[in-house]
Amino acid sequence: MLILETEPKFKDHFEVTTDPLYKYLFGLNSAIMLYFTIDYLLRLFTHPSYKEFFKMFLPWLDLLSILPFYVEVTMMVFSQNQRTNTEDEKSGSGLVILRLCRIFRVTRVFKFARRSENLLILLKAVGNTYKELILLSGVVSLAVVSFGSIMYTIESLPQPACINNTAADLRESPNNSTVEQASCEKTQFSSILISCWWAVITVTTVGYGDMIPLSTLGKCMGSCAVFCGLIIIALPATIIVTRFSEEYERTKMQNEMNPCASVAM
Repeated sequence: MLILETEPKFKDHFEVTTDPLYKYLFGLNSAIMLYFTIDYLLRLFTHPSYKEFFKMFLPWLDLLSILPFYVEVTMMVFSQNQRTNTEDEKSGSGLVILRLCRIFRVTRVFKFARRSENLLILLKAVGNTYKELILLSGVVSLAVVSFGSIMYTIESLPQPACINNTAADLRESPNNSTVEQASCEKTQFSSILISCWWAVITVTTVGYGDMIPLSTLGKCMGSCAVFCGLIIIALPATIIVTRFSEEYERTKMQNEMNPCASVAM
């Protein structure tokens, strides 16, 4: 339902109260959220310690997935009962709150993690390899900033074709003026921050192609960024995979020996 709400042809069914299907879809959504709410309250009241319950991550995630529904309903009732001269201002602030609530509704997807023991083990293993992930992130960030700064400097330099492209040259070779002017095209690397975006998609070997260097030196530097990215990603990835496999097996064995620990999550 969350995905269908964003489709233009289904959007009115979820938002326009006079739509014939609105009350049925709203009722279905309310029934689902009522089930999630009862499930959350039962786990809360049956837990031995409230303090320990709120120390865990998944209960907070469940709470974030439930609260937006009640906030939206409260705002709908409030907007229908409160009509003042400042309605436009309230509707503007209310629209921002509704959009924030809809963002948090995405967390409902993560409720499926509770039903999958292997997925919980996977998440725990990822958490135990945070040092290796931080190392990889640091190395990639260093490469991104370095290549982004270098590419910005290179592409900001005047190109030889533009320096030699004088009025006399254009008069002598009018047929080639289009080609020469194309070589003087404005660079896309207008700042180091934008250049870092290019460095991210190049070092990680994604290569969207939305930004390309125009100079010969810039193209050579781009090739170096690709090769360095392969090395930067490949070497730490091997260590992380090995570490992750060890943590995954160890966590799985612990959960098999103590099944109550996985249930408590």
